[in-house]
Amino acid sequence: MSSSRARAKQRMITGVLDRVPEASERVVARARAEMPDYARLSATTVVRSTESILERLARALHESRPLLADDVDAIRDFGETRARQGISLADVQNGWRIAVREILAELTAAAHAGKVPDRVLLESITDLLDLVDQASIAFSSAHREVEIALARHDEQFRAEVTRALLLGTIGPAELQIRAQQLGLDADGEYRAYRSRADEGPTAPALQGISTVRGFATTVDGDLAGFVENSSTLEGSRLIAYGPATRIADLDRSFRLATRVLATAQLFDLTGPLDLDRVGLLPAIAADTELGAELVHRYLDPLGPGEAARTLIDTAECFLDTGMRVDATAERLIVHPNTVRYRLSRFEELAATDLRGAGTALQVWWAIQHRRATGHD
Repeated sequence: MSSSRARAKQRMITGVLDRVPEASERVVARARAEMPDYARLSATTVVRSTESILERLARALHESRPLLADDVDAIRDFGETRARQGISLADVQNGWRIAVREILAELTAAAHAGKVPDRVLLESITDLLDLVDQASIAFSSAHREVEIALARHDEQFRAEVTRALLLGTIGPAELQIRAQQLGLDADGEYRAYRSRADEGPTAPALQGISTVRGFATTVDGDLAGFVENSSTLEGSRLIAYGPATRIADLDRSFRLATRVLATAQLFDLTGPLDLDRVGLLPAIAADTELGAELVHRYLDPLGPGEAARTLIDTAECFLDTGMRVDATAERLIVHPNTVRYRLSRFEELAATDLRGAGTALQVWWAIQHRRATGHD
């Protein structure tokens, strides 16, 4: 570049440097008008940081050099700060485009005012765009790194609060604070859930849980969490739900979800389950001593072998169909008289009456206990 062209370029860029403060104010004014997240920040603070970055670009252009390590560090700090302030990368990039257009406008205006040859202006614009690319990479990568770190921190925080709610280790005062922080409705209803982590990939089980509608963590190696009462988790894996409760009572919902899960595994049940679906089975699973006594009283007198198994299956079907002989016969594909004979034989050997409500419940309990303990 000839000395005259070099001097023309220096005059032009000096003019741009002189107008960086005014350009920065215009950039920030437009950013605050077009992007609400910028509007909530202090205008003075944003102008100051914007002016610092634009001045670094202009000085690098003035000295015909790339950005130095100190410049890159400052631009990275700019990207990190915007991420921590909650400004999305898309908004930062939009603001950056506004700034670039302002600097290009200042560069063009300074070139026309100083009668700088178009060739010199074009070369300067090319150099400026190279600097802009270098700066964009710096602030974008820094912004993404902070976003990832913040997301991980937020995920960990949410998991810790979720675990505390499920285990009942959070006090009333802290609960109110955490509920507000996480957007939970203190008067809303939520259902705790629990599922074994070894039943397959965790991702499908957690589809559909948004950061507002659901919370997930691990408890003793199991997947656990809670969702709004109206929500369910997608997938076919075994997930046990507790009853709907307010947020302050989630520990009770989780304890019952834990019982439902243990019951489901004991009785080899599958799919999403709640108390309505498992009925009295959790009580059978919990009170093994009573179950063993009922088996001894009602089933052991039938003896071992296939004949006893047939009598037990018929009695169970009879109870499940509302004590209707015809329905039992239809389900077992036998004649109604065959059902009557088997029931009579069961009652004779067990010395009981299956049509008594209390006795029927005890016999059903004995059959379920026998199945749970692997004596089918």
